[in-house]
Amino acid sequence: MKALLTAIKTQLKTDLTYVRDSDIYVTEDERMIPEAVKFPAVGIKDGAISYKQATKSQEDQELQVKIITYQELRKPEASIMGDTATSKKGVLDIIDGVITALKNNLLSGIVDSAFPIAESESELLADEETAIVMKSVTMQYFRY
Repeated sequence: MKALLTAIKTQLKTDLTYVRDSDIYVTEDERMIPEAVKFPAVGIKDGAISYKQATKSQEDQELQVKIITYQELRKPEASIMGDTATSKKGVLDIIDGVITALKNNLLSGIVDSAFPIAESESELLADEETAIVMKSVTMQYFRY
């Protein structure tokens, strides 16, 4: 899983040029955003791993990884739909970028297949000072 998370992080840093490299990170919890993060941001969360015995000498792995996108809520609709006036991406745009970067991407041979299996609805995270919209996609990877 460590190699997979590292490869995903590297790939997203390469492809999501509108997100600062330091704002793409592996997270302990999808609702925990580091203080230094600026928006948009992308969190990568390890998921379940299933093992199957294919033959006596071959074990297959099914690995899930959740990619969470975050955007600050400043203008109505903009955090979800994007803002054409400022060219800022909304969470729907960022999720599309994540899927484009990772779907069918074997990450230099670390995995044998890769595809998205679910997207969450957008959600609001708010406290007294900040309101953030988040949306996630769960990617499923196989290793044979």
